[in-house]
Amino acid sequence: MKKFGLIIIAGICLAVLVFGHLHWKNISQAAGEEAREAAAKVKEKEKEEREALIQSLKPENHKQQPLIDYLHYKSLTQDRVIVSLVGSNGTSGTGASNSSNSWAGRLEKSLRADRDDLETLSFINHGHEGYSTEDLLKSKKIEAVIQDDPDLIIFENSLINNHYQSLSLEKTENDLESIMTKLQKELPDAKILIISPNPVANGKTENSLGLNYFDYIQASEKIIKMNKWTYLNSNEEIEKKLSKKNMRLADILNNDNIHPNDQGHYIWFEVLKEYFKLKK
Repeated sequence: MKKFGLIIIAGICLAVLVFGHLHWKNISQAAGEEAREAAAKVKEKEKEEREALIQSLKPENHKQQPLIDYLHYKSLTQDRVIVSLVGSNGTSGTGASNSSNSWAGRLEKSLRADRDDLETLSFINHGHEGYSTEDLLKSKKIEAVIQDDPDLIIFENSLINNHYQSLSLEKTENDLESIMTKLQKELPDAKILIISPNPVANGKTENSLGLNYFDYIQASEKIIKMNKWTYLNSNEEIEKKLSKKNMRLADILNNDNIHPNDQGHYIWFEVLKEYFKLKK
């Protein structure tokens, strides 16, 4: 009898253990299901928020959209965001102690830091020291930009070298139109920002044609305004910043009085950074 009683007790204990295990298993499964449902809801909410953000940044809905928002939209809707730079000394970073201290290097780093989604942003630099607008066309640097298939092009109009090489204003205007025609035809969906070069100390010095640097800027601006192209007068905006900072032009140029030093590139970067956040 005693042995039989022990068997019954053991059976009861086993049954308790089995049913207890099944009970906790059911509780665990229920908790796991709740966790999965909660995770799915969070994921769905994130998806909805992302879609709402995409719709809010859609370029079609914002005709005066800041460039930073345009790039943000591109980063949310495609794997890579490409910004191609083309121009002369300023774009290549001449005068800066290294590429990261150039306005281009600083701008790329700043844009990536500004929006988490812009980590995929990639700058491709086609700046060539000493190149005029004629050189950019003859050496097929514009075709190189087209091959990038960029979302945004920053084109530094090579006016310092046009002035130095004594290219005529007519030639300068025609080159500008040729460059823009090529870019707009082959890259109809890309945004294009034309910027002037930096201010120089000998801006009023005349070349062999009797033209100074400002003559080239004014001639180019006439064509730009006529065609309603997007434009930033870097020369003018840098000088405004110098005035506000109570600095001299000599403070931001190298010994050649033409190419910006690190400080000059930093101020140029500030001008572009502010422009990228402006509604246009």
